[in-house]
Amino acid sequence: MPKFAYVAVDAQGKRIKGEVESKDRASVAAFLSREPITIVSISEIKRQIAFLSGAKKIKLKDIVVFCRQLATLVKAGVPLVKGLGIISAQVENKTLKDIVTSLQVSIETGRSLSEALAGFPKVFSPIFINMVKAGEMGGALDTVLERVAGYLESADQLARKVKGALVYPSVVVTMAIGIVVFLFVAVIPSFQNMFATLDIELPLPTRILIGTSNFIKSYFLYVLGIIIAGFIGIKRYIRTETGRFNFDKICLKLPLFGDLFIKVITARFSRTLSTLVKSGISILNALDIVSKTADNTVVERALSAVKGRVSRGEKIGESLKTCGEGLFAPLVIDMITVGEETGNISPMLDKIADFYEAEVDTTVDALMSLLEPVIIILLGGLVGAIAVSLFLPILEIIKSLG
Repeated sequence: MPKFAYVAVDAQGKRIKGEVESKDRASVAAFLSREPITIVSISEIKRQIAFLSGAKKIKLKDIVVFCRQLATLVKAGVPLVKGLGIISAQVENKTLKDIVTSLQVSIETGRSLSEALAGFPKVFSPIFINMVKAGEMGGALDTVLERVAGYLESADQLARKVKGALVYPSVVVTMAIGIVVFLFVAVIPSFQNMFATLDIELPLPTRILIGTSNFIKSYFLYVLGIIIAGFIGIKRYIRTETGRFNFDKICLKLPLFGDLFIKVITARFSRTLSTLVKSGISILNALDIVSKTADNTVVERALSAVKGRVSRGEKIGESLKTCGEGLFAPLVIDMITVGEETGNISPMLDKIADFYEAEVDTTVDALMSLLEPVIIILLGGLVGAIAVSLFLPILEIIKSLG
């Protein structure tokens, strides 16, 4: 949606400048004409690259606060346009402030809130937009907005747990690589110069260590170039459809982490599907949305197949048993089947989500308690092997002198 800059004069003759996103100049003029100001000019702002325009990133917590504030105002009977104006005046994030103002303008020109939200797909997810649309159709927008906020908070909490599990080993391994490179580039060469002055035959471990150090020093830039090129090549391959599918498939089969990813997928699937169904969205549309927001192509294809079977009259539990084998545990499938048979699928999905979110907590704690000593032992063993290899010739000299 294009962005427009406007200049106006208020009743006291003070010049006012601002920016707003809307479909055209006429809608901007219609919006501004409701205020006690005189419009001087309206001009379209040409798009800029994000890092040049200085746009601030919108955090998930900002969206959650926006949802809760709007839900409170709607529940209190405040008109949607006025409510958005109140929120816009309070928002500190400049980017989100512009978006809220744009939503206000769009609704002023006759669009629904869900249609206005759809103009910002990078900020508001399909789940968000479809739930708001269902709330508008069912006359329960305030309830749905509260539900969206709760869902976003739950999803954010789950994502933070997984990131926390991945950050620690990544940081430690990166530091270990840095330390080892420093030893090979700066420490070992000084020992090599000392050994050169001694007329002794170096032990095999020491010769291997010095040879590795010389290779790294001589071909460091080439090795670094190969690593960077390999990283870029892998990244580009992952961007392809086949590459992304294979990468996601490998992630699900990784030792230790594969089980964690499957539990996260199960919790997210259950929570999202339950939230969508409770918001009044049909099972087929809910499955379509869940599959597109799965963030894993293996799961996305499986859920798309499930949706196809459900559209032909098959139960969700039966479809998951056929298409989600290896992704969803038998317990999950059985609970969904019971929920379908009793007509309480949403509460059952919530129970599954609660159970697997607790399982994610347990798995993350277990991973941290396991990875910490393993990484310390490996790092200590590597540094110890380097130290022993360096001091072996010195020990040989001391032995010969004795």
